[in-house]
Amino acid sequence: MITLQEFGVNVSIFWLFFIGLAVGLIGGFIGVGGGYMVTPALVVLGVPGYAAVGTDMTHITGKSVISTLRHRQLGNVDMKLGVVMILGTMAGVEVGVRLINLCKAQGISDEIVLICSIIITAFIGVFTYWETRRAKRKLDEIRASGKELPRDVYVTGIAQKIQSVRLLPIIYFPKSRIRISLWVILAVGFFTGVLAGFFGIGGGFVRMPSLIYLIGVPSILAVGTDLFEIIISGGYGLVRHTMSGNVAIEASLIMLLGACIGAQVGVLTTRYTRGLSVRYLLAYSVFFSAAGSIFKLIYLLTDKKLAWSQTVSAILTFGGIGLLMVMISGLFVLGVRYGRGQPVPAALEPFLVRAY
Repeated sequence: MITLQEFGVNVSIFWLFFIGLAVGLIGGFIGVGGGYMVTPALVVLGVPGYAAVGTDMTHITGKSVISTLRHRQLGNVDMKLGVVMILGTMAGVEVGVRLINLCKAQGISDEIVLICSIIITAFIGVFTYWETRRAKRKLDEIRASGKELPRDVYVTGIAQKIQSVRLLPIIYFPKSRIRISLWVILAVGFFTGVLAGFFGIGGGFVRMPSLIYLIGVPSILAVGTDLFEIIISGGYGLVRHTMSGNVAIEASLIMLLGACIGAQVGVLTTRYTRGLSVRYLLAYSVFFSAAGSIFKLIYLLTDKKLAWSQTVSAILTFGGIGLLMVMISGLFVLGVRYGRGQPVPAALEPFLVRAY
């Protein structure tokens, strides 16, 4: 156990390391900081909501540096797009930090963080899962016709419609092969920045779907670009949260140690998978996060009288994280086999690709 004296709680070193390891693996694969999982998990462990937010932001920033460097080696980062989006992100982070500090002053940070987390993650999870199932059916049709499967596939015209809006100035991003209005990029950056500052996250669980469905960035490229963006939003957020006294530095360092290990495997797995698998895992991850947060919220709103809801929350939160680790590790093993020409289950072939 480690004592966080400034916040008056004792937290298990094992669980902190496990959270870091898991989120490093998951985040490195699906391109998110993982704050929507870490913040509720820390609250489940007893860390106050505002401290969970600031501590998570600190851990996420360090993890994202590691993951981004690895993704850049694989060519998965659109640096130009990330830099432009930062302009909107910085303003959004400042607004988010001010909002969480307001909740902290009112003594309602735990409840507000959990309620907002449930609403946003549930919406993103449902939409991403629905779209990904449609994409899976399209890949199955392509495979049935005997054609070669593409690395990624889109079945929504939202991004094409948004790109057709000619609100000057228009910017071209050759890496992502998209041409889009600057104001769209800034708007996405600002919104995800608000979430980053408020939840203590990098904003990736919203930015990733936004890059794919609103801007039109290929899934694998969106992974690395999002992680690059998280470095900036997370770095600014951790400075602001440190100034506000919201960071347990010991806990964040323990989680970062685990993340250093997990991120390497998570990033490497993207070499062997199609964009479809990234989006499926993103949907599952936010579902588990929302479910765990719901039962934790029940526990808090009943004045901590329903002990079973606290137990269920912990099982869903940490059990979900563990299941995602198993799924990503399984994709890695199957991807290596597929790349070597060894047999894999036919149903999983649309999720795998020869390593590039």
